[in-house]
Amino acid sequence: MQILFYHGDRASLFTEIYDLPYCYILFFSVFLWLKSLYKQMRISISAFILFFFCGLIVFSACDEKHENEPPYPVDGDTCDRTVLVYMLGSNTLGGFVESNISAMKKAVEKGGLHNGNLLLYIDRYNAVPTLEKLFLRDGTVERTVVKSYEDRNSATVEVMSSVCDDVRTLYPASSFGLILWSHANGWYPSHIEADLSAYSSTRSFGDDEGKSMNIDEISLAIPDSMFDFILCDACYMGAVEVAYDLREDCRYYVASPAAIMGGGFPYEDMVEHLFSCDKPIPENLIDVCRSYMDYYRSYYDPYGTVSLIDMHEMEALAHSVRLALVNCADSLEISDVQQFSQEKGTRLSYQNLFFDLNDYVSRVCIDTLAYSIFADCLDRTVLYADATDRYLSKVSGVWKSFPIEQYCGFAAYIPGASSDEVADLYYKTLSWYKTVYEGIEVPVK
Repeated sequence: MQILFYHGDRASLFTEIYDLPYCYILFFSVFLWLKSLYKQMRISISAFILFFFCGLIVFSACDEKHENEPPYPVDGDTCDRTVLVYMLGSNTLGGFVESNISAMKKAVEKGGLHNGNLLLYIDRYNAVPTLEKLFLRDGTVERTVVKSYEDRNSATVEVMSSVCDDVRTLYPASSFGLILWSHANGWYPSHIEADLSAYSSTRSFGDDEGKSMNIDEISLAIPDSMFDFILCDACYMGAVEVAYDLREDCRYYVASPAAIMGGGFPYEDMVEHLFSCDKPIPENLIDVCRSYMDYYRSYYDPYGTVSLIDMHEMEALAHSVRLALVNCADSLEISDVQQFSQEKGTRLSYQNLFFDLNDYVSRVCIDTLAYSIFADCLDRTVLYADATDRYLSKVSGVWKSFPIEQYCGFAAYIPGASSDEVADLYYKTLSWYKTVYEGIEVPVK
């Protein structure tokens, strides 16, 4: 089974994306309210009709193109783009650092940089962190250390922010991209407070000898709007809560809602798409996603999920989810909802943390109009989504595969679904929760 959404039916692919959902949600939210009043005979028929047609006028006025689209260089041979790979390898992924860099070097040798800059910030065992550059000189790939740093924890706001500043200063460009490379657990916290310190071994992103960053810290570390795209070569970063927190930090976002195999993204095949400037960025990122899925469909562990997100649509998506949950079912059987992790260890469990967003909302929303608004917003937000038939999780020390029957491109937590009360308390601090769930309760069982 191949679950694939490719929005190629829109006129002028990705250049005719509209701000429609904002007006859409506003208009229909008030429409639903007036409809309820009308049923109770609290407004006149003429007033109801008048509002409806005025709403259509507003609705039409919203049908305008996005402004401030990122500039696309027009020269197909020269790409004014700098891409930073932020590699935290002082962990069990340390053995993949050099193999991934070797794959990048093969792509560089093939001319995949198009004269752009590929920079690697590397922090691993038994070495000081370095900022390195891969480039092609006279047909030979060279790897040079641009800057060395003192031994430090690279999973902090201060360090990540300083590296971004170094990259922007040393290699200015009209376009920047970021790859987050390490372990990750999506929105699940790397740390909370002292009384919850038992959770310090979990990680939202990164693992620098056991030290990690929460998602809100990543958002603080990344300069707003510096990056045209962020790609996460890390598990579970395709959670809607993560994307919502990073919505101001990039225009496009590539991530997996499920676990990523240790080998990570296929850099030999995808680097050229990160630097190609002969077509718009989202089309190149679709090629990156396709390279990823092609690679894992033929991999010895054939498990993979990937999505491309338009971050400008995240706000509308959040409000559409809230609208869909206002009138929800009396109960939700969470065991029926598609999940993307069944991982369970002796101390920690990631079961009931990552559900398919659309499967969840479709089951709990009882208002067909509200659901259609959500579905439209989701369609505009997820530009590309693809998944294999199954995903892989480690359960009590044994790797097992589980079916993927629903895949919209986003994972999401359902408040109350986990038996972990600490996780639920932390979840209430997330921006996504505050926007979507404040004052709303989803009955789960």
